[in-house]
Amino acid sequence: MSEAGQLVDHEARARIANDLDSTLVVEAAAGTGKTTALVERILSLLRTGKATLRTLVAVTFTEKAAGEMKLRLRTEIEKARSKASSPAEQQHLNEALRQLEAAHIGTIHAFCADMLRERPVEAKVDPLFEVASEDESERLYDEAFTRWFQASRACSVARPASAIRMVRVPRFARPGATSSSSATSLPRTSAPTSIARPRSTR
Repeated sequence: MSEAGQLVDHEARARIANDLDSTLVVEAAAGTGKTTALVERILSLLRTGKATLRTLVAVTFTEKAAGEMKLRLRTEIEKARSKASSPAEQQHLNEALRQLEAAHIGTIHAFCADMLRERPVEAKVDPLFEVASEDESERLYDEAFTRWFQASRACSVARPASAIRMVRVPRFARPGATSSSSATSLPRTSAPTSIARPRSTR
């Protein structure tokens, strides 16, 4: 906290909430309020009428985080309704409450599944497909990695001079792995000369 009782990054937080005409990338450690900042930005978009929940997408890494975000957004919308500064703002917030249950607030894989179900012909998938459970995803990942590893070893035996290199997979890149971030990019890492199989974080 600063001497005035404000957070040291209060200017950045204010910009996230109010600079609605800019595209922002927010990077911060776990527990620093990224979800809170995202909810505040969504609320600002709704209050001003710049967007509706039908046109917004908010994605998280886990179902639990998505549920918490939706509940928090509902609470903040209801608070804002009681303090609306104009009839237009009140109308925007009323409409947001009506659209909340159908809003695209969920995990990345749930959002992708919705898109595929809306356009199964273009995507060339069975419209009745189901998203694999966490256990099933882990099993499929293990099988795919084993096939790749065995093929890579066979290749190295056939060509001894060739060096097999692999970039370690960050834990949040694994199917079913979790992260506290609302959005994360894959960092670049140096490729070890030996092969190390990524382990489950659970």
